[in-house]
Amino acid sequence: MKKIVQIIHTIIAYPCILISTIIASISAAVLGFFNPFSKISTGSLRLWGHSLLWLTGIKLVVEGLENLEPGKAYVFAANHLGALDIPAMLYAIPSTARFIAKKELFKIPIFSRGMRNSGMLKIDRGNSEEAKKTLEEAIKTIKDGCSVIVFAEGTRSRTGQIQNFKKGAFILALNGKIPIIPTVICGTQYVVPKKDKLIKRGTVKIKFLKPVETEHTEFEQRNNLVRAVRESVVSEFEPEYNRE
Repeated sequence: MKKIVQIIHTIIAYPCILISTIIASISAAVLGFFNPFSKISTGSLRLWGHSLLWLTGIKLVVEGLENLEPGKAYVFAANHLGALDIPAMLYAIPSTARFIAKKELFKIPIFSRGMRNSGMLKIDRGNSEEAKKTLEEAIKTIKDGCSVIVFAEGTRSRTGQIQNFKKGAFILALNGKIPIIPTVICGTQYVVPKKDKLIKRGTVKIKFLKPVETEHTEFEQRNNLVRAVRESVVSEFEPEYNRE
């Protein structure tokens, strides 16, 4: 009986998610035309994130909000487990924040226009010069008061465990002297398991750890910074969270 309910829920949820995403993309494209970082534009993105969590039957637990100073911009360095990481992060962060996203996402019709107009940043991981330009643009974005979210592993984990962190987020933070928020995502890998496309209800968690200041950290110490932030994320990660 539980399997049947799950199948029905999945059949209903997928088209609703598609419709919600199309509406949100059009809204982001229109609102972003005027000001991509306005409160109403940010509110629209957070509403989209909330709608996807609601449609999938996911309850989001957010911890560590006391570590975020109102009005301050950060580099959020998070692990990456599942497709819901993006909407969950947008909804969990109470202030203006945008993603550095892989270039492939900017090829999706309608969705790509919404991403561009809302201030999302495209990165070409296979082109070091273009990636450098993206990081420079991200510094300007943060200086204007908008936080930047980076999945520090570079891509979604295939094992459910936290992989090695790439240096991009940390170079960005060091060059801009921007504090890093180590961010732990737990449970999203079980919402739509890789071997089963059925959507599983449950609870996922996002935990914001204490900020890591970079103002007095030298660029030569970047490897130590990467290691320290990853270790802090690993120490708080719960691999069995939301697993039956």
